[in-house]
Amino acid sequence: MNEKNIFTYNLTNKLFDNDIELLPSVTELFELELAFLEYKSLQTKDLVNRAAYIKSVKGNSTIHFKTNTFKPSFEILSRSSKTKSYFENGAFSTGYATHSLFPYRGKFHPQLIKSLLNIIGIKKGDLVLDPMCGSGTTNIEAALLGINSIAVDISPFCRLMTKTKYESLKAEKEELEHLLNKKDKLFTFFSSKKKYDSKKNIQLFESETNYYLTLLAFLDSMGYFNRTKSSTHKELFNRVLERYIYTVLNYLENPFYDKDNLGNVVVSKESSAMDIKFEEDTFDGIITSPPYSFAIDYASNDKDQLEYLGLDVEKLKGKMIGLRGKNKTERLENYFEDMRTVCVEIARVLKPDKYAVIIIGSNTNQTGGIRLEDKIIKFCEGANLKLAKSIVKPIKGLRNTMKDEYVLFFKKMI
Repeated sequence: MNEKNIFTYNLTNKLFDNDIELLPSVTELFELELAFLEYKSLQTKDLVNRAAYIKSVKGNSTIHFKTNTFKPSFEILSRSSKTKSYFENGAFSTGYATHSLFPYRGKFHPQLIKSLLNIIGIKKGDLVLDPMCGSGTTNIEAALLGINSIAVDISPFCRLMTKTKYESLKAEKEELEHLLNKKDKLFTFFSSKKKYDSKKNIQLFESETNYYLTLLAFLDSMGYFNRTKSSTHKELFNRVLERYIYTVLNYLENPFYDKDNLGNVVVSKESSAMDIKFEEDTFDGIITSPPYSFAIDYASNDKDQLEYLGLDVEKLKGKMIGLRGKNKTERLENYFEDMRTVCVEIARVLKPDKYAVIIIGSNTNQTGGIRLEDKIIKFCEGANLKLAKSIVKPIKGLRNTMKDEYVLFFKKMI
């Protein structure tokens, strides 16, 4: 064995030109694969402007690297040390833009979505869809790249999160700062109501964007209060609202963020994943992740927020994928039937020769040995969506319920 020759090999240099430097956070095999696919999909200029996993190209730092290493003016003191550490460690993957507003269980990493948009060839001005948008990660990432998108979700709370995170990217700094001096009045406005009132009192909030940001902070603090009881709801609201405001202000002042070139996000109230109210061949790309309803009961998880918004949680469960049925067997059968319909709808509204990416976890313990990714592949191929590639990604946050998830690339055949 020639040890000298063996130890001089560098895997990164074998995959990339010497002038490509990856982000220091690229430590997983799936991240390396996504970085390589981005590298092969984008021209040099686009790599600098759009790449999600690359630090620099020919010595020029990427926008993603510069944006997420910029030191903001406002230190968010109200975060716990655990939360602060999480977002600092995830500076390139989760802790940027408005993604940290109301951290949502089961959400995927924004960095992953940015990479997928690049890999499937979505360009500025194109139109993408997430038919199960959750907290709006796909839509926010698309907007940051100048891509237009439609957000669909059966849950009004998910639609609220998506709308708030997007509109906050266009907020006016002075109006936001004014909220800091009104925290008592704002808390009284929401807490004096037993449930959501559509009368917004824009004069108090100064803008609709501020209203929704404050409402989301109120709902977030409500969840904390009902779980911990270690502080009053008002104390928690003040801390959460302050964190929200400084999060948005920090991003708005980032010199590498250009809100004038944001893509547009439309949150569709009329559509659902099983009934997408758009014509055939509408979208240039689709990226989504079906609900992990075998691991997370989303309706129960969001019960406090949904009830404040005036919704019947049990009635909503009856419309949600994977939550209908009297028992586990019935729910599983309904889940597969619903997902077959979702795959048909995705195929219908996707343009020919374009890609849909579905990110799906698998838990054979709760599905009687049935692998969810195999079912999704079967449903999609039956709807004229051919599997082009599959990438296995380990799950860290839900390892007690799911170990891996699959990033499935489907191409709509002509």
